[in-house]
Amino acid sequence: MTDQINSAASEQDIVGLARKSFIGELKTFNSQHPGTGFGISLKTHSGNRYLLANARMPLPEHRSQDFPTGRRVARLENSEHFRSIEVLADSFAYESISPRTEAAILGNALDLIARIDSLASRSAKGSGNRIAATGTGG
Repeated sequence: MTDQINSAASEQDIVGLARKSFIGELKTFNSQHPGTGFGISLKTHSGNRYLLANARMPLPEHRSQDFPTGRRVARLENSEHFRSIEVLADSFAYESISPRTEAAILGNALDLIARIDSLASRSAKGSGNRIAATGTGG
């Protein structure tokens, strides 16, 4: 029972840190790709789901649901701390963007997923180090 409580507390800490650290990343996506909603879906191994989104991403009606719309840009499955980390984009224009812009979005999304996974690993090890969100670098 104590292990479950510690695991849940650790999970909450990791997700809270990800929210604080990467909300700036979503703002950077906003400025680089105006009119497009971006969301991050974090699913833990214990089955909990957490959503991070910019203002343009439609949110679900209920907290237990996924984003109601959005095209999956990138996804990491079965990392050490998350069952999945997924970046989604929602825009009418997204279907008709140039290959170069789509590649930039994909690169930024993959970088963001790697940074979230790295942050979770460092947080779980108790190193005390924080990764600052400095932009996606696309």
